[in-house]
Amino acid sequence: MDSARNIIASAVAAGRNLSELSKKIGKNHAYLHQFMNRGVPRKLPEDVRVALAAELGVPEVALKPNGNPRPMDLIRSPKLVPGGELVRDPDFPIYAATQGGKGHLIVTTDAIQTVRRPVILEGVKNAYGLLIMGESMIPAFRPGDFALVHPHLPPERDTDVILYRHDPFTGEAEAIIKHLIGWTERVWKLEQFNPAKTFTESRAQWPICHRVVGKYDRRR
Repeated sequence: MDSARNIIASAVAAGRNLSELSKKIGKNHAYLHQFMNRGVPRKLPEDVRVALAAELGVPEVALKPNGNPRPMDLIRSPKLVPGGELVRDPDFPIYAATQGGKGHLIVTTDAIQTVRRPVILEGVKNAYGLLIMGESMIPAFRPGDFALVHPHLPPERDTDVILYRHDPFTGEAEAIIKHLIGWTERVWKLEQFNPAKTFTESRAQWPICHRVVGKYDRRR
């Protein structure tokens, strides 16, 4: 199986539907079924590779025959928000986190600082930033980065999320930041990049899911 078919197969395993994916790239519903199951077309034309790469969040070169992408090349980093996309006076709260057990974060209840609000979260009530600790999401997030969080967006496959639960004894908020592959009624299907692994967490134990929509890079 070539690299394009490998990547599409991984997307299907993560919950993507071939018929819907075909229509999203401007083809009829059977296009990717035929490509995967009948070998038609033998290789994807350039316009299809470009559209499919954008939809799956992978480099276009990874979908070329014998593209053989490295696993780290397929990690889609969150939108980096430059200074020109900041608005208003500083009113955007940043919360700190300390490293807990099993890679969990203990989140402060009070903001440690306020910064200028990113355009992508302008007007979003209760939007916030979270200081990242730990290395499990490198290279998408590194310690010291700020994850930019929209707390009202519904879960969506192939996005970065922060899951929360509260300790009833201490009242502390515990969190994990991971890549959301999918979910069922009972579990979140998650991915981390360092070390690379996929796993599940109980939705009953981690009932709150907030969508990450970008980041401030600590290195800029």
